[in-house]
Amino acid sequence: MSTPNVAPFLSIRLDKDSPNPIYLQIAEGIGELLKSGALPAGYVLPPERALCERFGISRMTLRQAMGLLDREGLIESRRGRGTVVTPARLRKQQQELKSFSEEIRDRGGRPESRLISLERTLPGESVRDFFELGDQQKVYEIHRLRLKDGEPLALEFVRIPERLCPGLERFDIAKNSLYQILEESYGLRLENCIEEISAEAPTAKLRKLLALPKNAAVLVVNRKTFAEDGRAVELTRSTYRGDQYSAIVRSVRKKKPILRASTSS
Repeated sequence: MSTPNVAPFLSIRLDKDSPNPIYLQIAEGIGELLKSGALPAGYVLPPERALCERFGISRMTLRQAMGLLDREGLIESRRGRGTVVTPARLRKQQQELKSFSEEIRDRGGRPESRLISLERTLPGESVRDFFELGDQQKVYEIHRLRLKDGEPLALEFVRIPERLCPGLERFDIAKNSLYQILEESYGLRLENCIEEISAEAPTAKLRKLLALPKNAAVLVVNRKTFAEDGRAVELTRSTYRGDQYSAIVRSVRKKKPILRASTSS
């Protein structure tokens, strides 16, 4: 029987005098190995017994550490294989309004686009009402395949009123950030957006475009974007590969006044 390879984990040092629990130290240590690439996607972690012996801990402590990593989407248990390192996902942070290109660059990636189509069309009633358009006012409809480091990541469908950016077709939408064009060439100052996020099963066509692995779902982000003067600027439906993209939403509980019981004098 071959000996499990625990060599990558020898660099993790545990401090039993630290205020941080041992399981948290282990989770942080393995997390650093994942971020550094020392444990690449698809790497099968040694069995519990070997890791427990390496760290001198109980299985309960190890499972607490692994539970943290699993909830963060860094590892997953696969029947017949064990615990496997998952592909790094692009995590969507909801605090700042960014274009796809800005988001990818901020995370050290190389954004690319492939323009599928750009057309001027008369919108349906719901889109016309959202943009407050007249019956004959048109919108640009833009279909793009978005890539990260050469790999398909999302299919994007954008609608923008023509009146806000006449002559948009003269720009190379495939090579330039649409938000940058809107802000620098048309003077539109984008301020905020509302996003609705849901998971869906992909169609056969979408599976092919995004090169989706078998049984992978997609994450759909519907975005409504507004300028600083309140005008509706953009309606976008972006369909992301669910195996490479996740959304993180941070919520803050609103503080409520504490009601104190009154005392009679």
